[in-house]
Formats: sequence, structure tokens, C-alpha cells
Amino acid sequence: MAYKTPQFLLMEKKIDIRLRTLLESYDVHTDLFPKIITGITERDLNLFKKGSNIIPWMVGSQVQLRYDIANWLGIHENQAAAELFSGVQTVQDNAIYPPLASFIDDWKKISPMLRNAIYELDNEELFLFSKKEPGKTGTFFDLLSDIIQRETNCIVHITAWRAFLT
Repeated sequence: MAYKTPQFLLMEKKIDIRLRTLLESYDVHTDLFPKIITGITERDLNLFKKGSNIIPWMVGSQVQLRYDIANWLGIHENQAAAELFSGVQTVQDNAIYPPLASFIDDWKKISPMLRNAIYELDNEELFLFSKKEPGKTGTFFDLLSDIIQRETNCIVHITAWRAFLT
């Protein structure tokens, strides 16, 4: 396989090292997330507990987080299964979730748009507290960092779960 130059090395704009680090993680997750869910079957999902929706919920809610941030940044897009995940919904045991493969298209659709929007943010937008939201306790960068950490946790959880299948 040919070497692919990471996106963060192709950046022309000088950006804060904290944002650069965050974008490096974002790029790794963007590539890795579809790979860890590819090949998981309905049979696999029902192996431990029939009807368990935890893995589809984890995948769909992670995709939804990227769409939520994109919407906050003015990118008005929705994932196909938004009704199951918008508003920070918890796992629904009786819901019928779409196949995991369907989330990959939504992930690949929003990820480059969101990355470009994050890359274009300036330090004021990233690191200042909002005066419009006095109860807000962190910056937008803090929020992005938390979401990247959640992506890491989700990837690790699904990877560990897959290890049990082999």
C-alpha cells in the first residue's frame, strides 16, 4: 500500500499547536472508525445478548456528535438516522437501528466538511469563553477535545468487543 501523507502535514496555515494535535487525532479517528466497524454482522451483534443495541448506538451517536458540531459551525447536514440520535438520546433497546455499514457513508460525508470548518477557526473562536452563554464552563476547544476523547473511548470499546468475537 502506498504511503499517504497525513492531512496535518499538508496544512498551509500556521495554527496553534493544540489545534494541530487535535486535528492529528481527528484525522486518525476519521480513518480508523470505519475500519473497526466494517465486517461486524447482525449475528456478531447478537452474540452476547440478543437484541442488544449498544454497539449500533455507540457508532450512531458518535457519528451524530460530528454532525452536531458541524451544525454548530454552520454546516447544515444530518445523518440518515438522525431521529435515533439527535438530542443526545440514550440507547433504545427496542429501537431498530440501521446496519453499521450505513453509518460509514454518513461518517465519510461529514468528516471532511467538519475538519475544514475546525481548521478555519481562529484562536478567538477556539479559546475564548462565550459571553452569550454565561453558564458555559469551557471553550469550544475544550468541547472538541472532549469529543475527540469520546471518539478514542468508543474506538477502544468497539475494538475490545471485536477481540471477543475472534
